[in-house]
This record gives sequence, structure tokens and C-alpha cells, in this order.
Amino acid sequence: MKNTLLPRQVGVKNIWIFLGLWVLTFALYLPAVKAGWVIDGVGFLYNLRHQGFWEFINRTHSEDQSFYQLFTLQYYIGYKLWGLNFWMWSLLYISVQSINAYLLFLVCKKIFSDSGLNNQVLVPLCGAVLFTICPHISEVVICKAYYHYLQSFMFILLIMLWVQKYQHGHRGIYIFGATLVFILAAFTLEIFYLIPFFVLTIALYYRFALGYNPAIFRKTLLYFFVPQVLLLCIYFVAIFVTFGMLHPHKIALNQSATEYLSKPLKYIFNILFLGRYFPLESKKSVYELCQSETVLFLFYGVVVVSLIYWATLLKKMANVHKAMLLFLIWVVGAIAFLIPVPFPDATLLVFYDRYTYFADGFIYVALALAFFHFMNRYVAIACLLLYAGVNLYFTVELNTYWKHSAYINNRLLQNLPNPGNRIVVLLNIPENLNGVPMIGAQPEGEFKAMREVYTNTLDNNTIYDAASYNMITEHDGAHVTVANDSMIHVTLNQWGTWWWYEGHGAHSYENKDYRLNMIDPGHWYELTLKHPASQYLLLYEVGDQWKEVDMGKRGVDQW
Repeated sequence: MKNTLLPRQVGVKNIWIFLGLWVLTFALYLPAVKAGWVIDGVGFLYNLRHQGFWEFINRTHSEDQSFYQLFTLQYYIGYKLWGLNFWMWSLLYISVQSINAYLLFLVCKKIFSDSGLNNQVLVPLCGAVLFTICPHISEVVICKAYYHYLQSFMFILLIMLWVQKYQHGHRGIYIFGATLVFILAAFTLEIFYLIPFFVLTIALYYRFALGYNPAIFRKTLLYFFVPQVLLLCIYFVAIFVTFGMLHPHKIALNQSATEYLSKPLKYIFNILFLGRYFPLESKKSVYELCQSETVLFLFYGVVVVSLIYWATLLKKMANVHKAMLLFLIWVVGAIAFLIPVPFPDATLLVFYDRYTYFADGFIYVALALAFFHFMNRYVAIACLLLYAGVNLYFTVELNTYWKHSAYINNRLLQNLPNPGNRIVVLLNIPENLNGVPMIGAQPEGEFKAMREVYTNTLDNNTIYDAASYNMITEHDGAHVTVANDSMIHVTLNQWGTWWWYEGHGAHSYENKDYRLNMIDPGHWYELTLKHPASQYLLLYEVGDQWKEVDMGKRGVDQW
């Protein structure tokens, strides 16, 4: 007799899967509970203190030409409810990530079930677990600047699930829910542009791959796809009317054709093969290979020929191949969306990992499906366990960086020496720890803003962020040599960590209190004071400690 589960039994089983994903996520990210309040997250907290409700929600002083009102409303509500309670914020992010992994499981399980595939629970569960433990999502889960990535993916998966359910029961609640969530998604992140794409591919899959009723297909287009396309058009009109132009967030339009076309290959290398963690020279070599015309021609040639071949033989293909094709199409769509945005720097980890968040889950489900289809069940499980172990290793490593970076930030913010009435110049500030963002140097004073937000200290002194640098270990720092009564040399204690300013490679600049001449962007600069040295408190950082420059010690390295 065929073993079946009643709806209630299925629901209970699924709840346990959600709880398991939540516990796994919580355990992984527990070390980084106090981390992540950096970069834009600091700006949000600072603006909450200095702006009114309407001004904050609409980001009236931001350069971003986008509608993020739902995203900023969440910050406002969260801050009003529990302030800067690190545990509450981290639990929110962990919970939404767990919801996303669970929704990914449900969407893929539904595809497998409707396609009559084997391992209908095991394969989607493996994909959801890999999505949970992979190191590529740490930026989204930990950094408090990127809640809208979690929020947007949750909305996308909800709509996908409702479209699937509509194929079996034509309930108006699915149409209403999908339309409402689509409208909400328009106020989170531009990735919502892809929702009609996901809806259309699901409709096409059920109609032409699984042979569902043409009437269902037409209704899916009429009640889901068409309204979303119309709403998207209204959105673009509103953007144009509001900002006077269409310039989506983070678009980089100054790259060559080979740079654009090579990004999908690079992203696949980073996600599937953990390319971010290769030695720097090996990583650069792979990236250069991805940009070669021969490789690009072969890659896109294979893609085009394969799509034509699969489209021609769609009705004759086994359902497992049809499902695999569907997941690959979703991956292609999510990665193609990334082509215009900047690709992450090869030297750092974490930065821009958030861009692949929407492709990660689908890639891992497709990987699990391929393993179980082409391998013996036990061999597939062994391979996936090994692959999961490697991912876990790098995730734990990244979360340790997040933990140490937060500790160093907190120590530096809390232990600033009393400046009296002097001008404070912070000569070297940690920009990141192996790519994990930290404080950084900004003209408007990032350190001062963070001190106000985290320690409730309102410094009346002028505090300058002179320059920042990449930390490799938590003991890195700089030393200082006094050249004369108005000039000092600031030198990094370690090679290859580079100077930063305003989120980019450092450059020479000056203001009313000093002139900075960047002699060697990878090692040292000179700082010339415009007032008597007694008016300054010059501080350099080593590890988690500030050290004061003694202007009376000339020609001697101060460590």
C-alpha cells in the first residue's frame, strides 16, 4: 500500500523542518550576535536620532533614486520597540533568513512533488541546508544595512509559492496575496523587478513541461503576470516623476563587454566552487580566464545551444531534467540581474556577497538534484556532506572575523582618550577585517557618528578620520615617525593592507586643519598640521588600542 501523509501530518513535519533550519542558523551566527552595525547601518541609526519620521522613512537626504520606504519603516519600528538591543536585531535577521530557507524548501518541494520526482523532501531539504550554511550569506544575515535583501527574497518566494498553489486550487486569496506582496516588494529592493520573470517561468513550466490545463496557464498570466508587469510600469513612471531620471541603485555602466559577460562565470566560480577563498593569485587567474574571449565564446555558445536543444525536446525530456532546467533558468535570471552591478574585489571577502543571495538557494537545490540524479543515493549524500563541511568551515571562519571586528570596533569607540579641547585626528582606522566591514574613514566623520550611536557620547571636539586600512589580523595597525614640529609619517605595520578613504583607495587631500599627502597608498603617508601641534590629539591604532603620538620624539618610530 502506498504510504501517504495527511495534510496535518505534512504540516507538523514541515514545522519541524523550519525549526531545524532556525536552530542551525542561530547556532552558526551566535558568535556574531553583536556584530554588523557598520556602514549604512550606522547611518540609519544616526538618522533615526536626528531626523523626523517622514524624513527618515523617505531617505530625503540619500543619493539613492529608489523607493525603500518599507525597508526603512522596519528600522523605525524595530528601533522604537527595542532600541539598539543586539540580541533582538540579530534574532530578527536570523529568523527571516530561516523563513527564507524554509520557503525555498517549500517552493522546491512543490516543484518536485508536482513533477513526480524521487527524493521530493530530501533534495529540497539539502538545498535549503546548504543555503543556510554557505558563507555567501553572512553579509546579509549579519550586516544590519541589508535587511531589505532578506525581506525581498521572502516576498519573492511567497509569490512563487502562491503561484504554484494556484495551479491546483484557483483561490482568490493567492491572487490577492501575490498582488499585495508585489506592491510591498516595490518598496524594498530593486530585485523585485524579477518577480514577473519567476511567475512567468513557473506558469510555462506547469503548462508545457507538466502539461497542466491551458486555462490555468491563461488565468495565471491574466491574474498574476500581467498585473505585475503593469504595476512595474507604474513603478518606473513614479521613479521618473519623483527623481527625474531612471538610475537604479549601484548600476555600473562604465565597464567593457568582456567584464559584463564574464560576471556570470565568476559568480558561479565564487558560489559553487567557493572561489572567494582561493589564494589571491589563483583567484585572479580564474577571473582572467573567465574574461578571455575564447572561454566566453565557448560558455555562451554552450548555453545557447543547450537552451535550443532543451526547448526542442522539452516534451520528450524526463521530468527530472525539466526540473533541473527550471532551476538553471532561475539561476540564470538571478545572476543576469547582477551583470550591471560591481563585481567584488578579489582581495577581500564578504564585500558584495549580498548580490548573490537570490541565486544561492536555487543553485544549491540544482546541485543537490544533480548529485542525487547522477550518483548513487549514498554517494550523493556523502558528497553533499563533504561539500557542506567545506562550506561550514568558511562560514565559521567568516563569523569569527565578524565577532573579532565587532570587539575591536567597540574597544576603539569606548576607549578614546580624553582630548580636552584639542582637535582629534585618527591616523589609521580599521576599514575591514579580511573584508568584514568595520569603521572606515569618511570626510563627515564615521568614527564620531558611531561613538554617538553606540556609546551615547556627544563629542564636542572635531574628530577627523584621516585614513583607514584593511586589517588582516586583529593585531594589525600602524606606527608613526615625527619629522618636524608640523609633519608626521604614518606607516602601516604590515604590507598588503592598503590605505582607504571614502570607501575607496586613499588619495591625497586637505582640509582646514591638516594636509594629507598619500606617498604610498599601500604603505605610508605624511600628514602636515596647519596649526601648532599642541592643538591636536594625534592617535594611531594598533589592534584594539589607541596610542597617542608624542610630537617631542623626532626621527624615532613610535610603535
